[in-house]
Amino acid sequence: MSEKLLLQILAEVKDLRTDVNGIKSEITDMKADINGIKSEITGMKADINGIKSEITGMKADITSMKAQLDENTQIIKVIRDRQEETDAKLENLTMDVHQMRGEVTALAETVEFIKKELAFTSHKAYTNEKDIFNLLNRSSDSKIG
Repeated sequence: MSEKLLLQILAEVKDLRTDVNGIKSEITDMKADINGIKSEITGMKADINGIKSEITGMKADITSMKAQLDENTQIIKVIRDRQEETDAKLENLTMDVHQMRGEVTALAETVEFIKKELAFTSHKAYTNEKDIFNLLNRSSDSKIG
């Protein structure tokens, strides 16, 4: 019986050895997988560092763009203010032109009236001169005759 027991123990030990060898094989495979994962993690770390570097560059670009945007905003505000001033001046000039146009129209009407008065006065003076001439000629004729 002790021989049977020994054979059973030997069989069990062989089974255990087979199991241990299988576990060793699995552990070796796991080590290879872990090394692959470590390699991937290292690659990911490199990628993350690259992304961090790009983000840092983008932050610098954004800061620069923000400063430029602020400057452009100030320039636009100045241009808008100057445009409003120019519009006000143009409106004032327009009003002046309209006022002058009204004054020129009034002057033109006055000149036209003066021309008519002058024509009338000239005609009246001509008529008076003619009458005086005729009167003078009659009185000269009556002295002669």
